Amino acid sequence: MKTLQHLSILLPSLFSITVAFAGLNQGLPSLGSSFDRFSVTCPADRDCIRLFSPSLVANTSSDNEEETWVAVYRSNNNLPSVVREDFFNAMEIATTSTLSSDGENQIETGKGILQNAPVAVARLRRSSTSNSDGLNNSWLLDSMRCTLKKESQDDKCDGGSEHVEALSVCIDELILHHLKRDDITFEKAIRCKATLVSGKILENRGFEEVQELGQDMATHVSSLDGSIEKYALRISDVNGVVASSPKTMDRTLQILSLLGRLDQQEDKQKAEDSAGNTGGEDEGYDPWASVKKFI
Repeated sequence: MKTLQHLSILLPSLFSITVAFAGLNQGLPSLGSSFDRFSVTCPADRDCIRLFSPSLVANTSSDNEEETWVAVYRSNNNLPSVVREDFFNAMEIATTSTLSSDGENQIETGKGILQNAPVAVARLRRSSTSNSDGLNNSWLLDSMRCTLKKESQDDKCDGGSEHVEALSVCIDELILHHLKRDDITFEKAIRCKATLVSGKILENRGFEEVQELGQDMATHVSSLDGSIEKYALRISDVNGVVASSPKTMDRTLQILSLLGRLDQQEDKQKAEDSAGNTGGEDEGYDPWASVKKFI
């Protein structure tokens, strides 16, 4: 009886490995994500973000439809040894009563189940600034966090390191999520609070630096022409990282396709109208007022 129980656990894992090998031979597109460095959930629920850092969702509402979180998880599926490791892990599960794990990115839930924590997260939320008509057409991309080391460089990664690639996945997924909304604009519609690392990622996707700091302290703003150009360059680089990652290629193609469907003249006109109708909230705003008293 005990042997049958072990086999019932082991066979599904062996079956998944067999299917993976079959996919390599037959070129099944659905298995492309199995060879990407990261997997992603967007929109991610608050429980996923809480595994990364409880403080990020401590003061936010669970039913807030005006904000979207993305969670990126580390995957070893791009490594040649993964099939062999999965086989031995399945054997361990089948022959031991408990599974021990020393993984730093795993958390034991209240039900005794090990659940992976994200390695990177980010948020897209509607900006708190409204125009004179009471409308709010801008979004703020913030809370970009990553636990992977910046110092660990890898030429095979998008951006030269796993840290940069994980944040890149966050940004691309949130841009894609925004473009799938109904009746949206893109020109100057997404404002971002970036660091030295994420700022370079945004510029490589066509975002421009803001000319003046506002109350949201955004550093970059979206540009329709710039993003179309940058994403097209990423696709055209046949020897680049995008070409070697099926999931990244698919995500980039979707973004470029949705950007191309926007009416550029209409989108830019909406951006100009929104800027012209902006209320006086940012007019005369001094971002350094709080520190001037110490000078």
